[in-house]
Amino acid sequence: MSQQEMLQKAVDTTDLTDGGLLATGQADRFIDMSLDQSVMLKDARVVRMHSAVMELDKIATTGRVSQLKSEGVAPSTLSEPSFSKVSMTAVDIITPFEITTEALEDSIERGDMEETVVRVMARQTATDLEELALLGDSTSADTFLQGQEGWRKLAGDGNVIDLEGATLDKDGLSAMYKALPDAYKRNHNDLRYYFAPAAVQDWHDTFADRGTTGGDNALVSAGAPPYMGVPIVGAPSIPTDLDGLNDYVGSDLTFGLLTPRENLIFGVHRQVRIEKDKDILRGVNIYTITTRVAVALEETDAIVVAINVGLAA
Repeated sequence: MSQQEMLQKAVDTTDLTDGGLLATGQADRFIDMSLDQSVMLKDARVVRMHSAVMELDKIATTGRVSQLKSEGVAPSTLSEPSFSKVSMTAVDIITPFEITTEALEDSIERGDMEETVVRVMARQTATDLEELALLGDSTSADTFLQGQEGWRKLAGDGNVIDLEGATLDKDGLSAMYKALPDAYKRNHNDLRYYFAPAAVQDWHDTFADRGTTGGDNALVSAGAPPYMGVPIVGAPSIPTDLDGLNDYVGSDLTFGLLTPRENLIFGVHRQVRIEKDKDILRGVNIYTITTRVAVALEETDAIVVAINVGLAA
């Protein structure tokens, strides 16, 4: 099924239950559509929340649990797993918009105009949700981003590497890889680097500049070469206009993350609503898309953030 077909099925305004509440199947399709429109949300562990507040159980071990067995002798010690929880509290998100009756009447799409606008707004809602999941910060000057502590803010409690204005190359990627505890490298295929597309291009160009067969391949390839087999993913939601941190003076900087994909948790409440009303005095149809979302990291020690990443001119 194409993205447009999925979106059409997810936000068909003629097939809503009373009050605009999406049925379970519709809500799931809307969530799937949102993930399909994003980069990092698609990789994250998505939790369908049945309430606005939810706790995820974590079971872990603190080290070796096996020991040599002696015939007829009981083990002198018994191992105990450690139990903890990840708390998630969803915040309400609303996408309000309107269409004038004149626009609906005059549109060359006629009856399809309404569905087209709703689909466009739903796509942008998906982009906004990824921005909140990544950049949410209760101290932000942006009121939308104040709603949740996002992955970037939570990563500050993990492992931090300062590139001090250097552009992305093997030295920066190596420092990040070494900073990630070995325990989280066991499932190596699950690891991902996430950088702004401009930073990924800088890494790509370090290969393309080489006068070798590998350089020729990098020059014409669509993707950036991996590092240590770990894909370097371009995430457009990562900004490139940041100021320096940790006493580094600079501007037009960015950041990057290294983590197992499923360490990123994105919670979505099932109660997704697409509602419609009419203001006859103003001559407009009013619509809202509302949902609840939450963001978390399963393990703060399982993520590395590279700060003060410079960009080539």
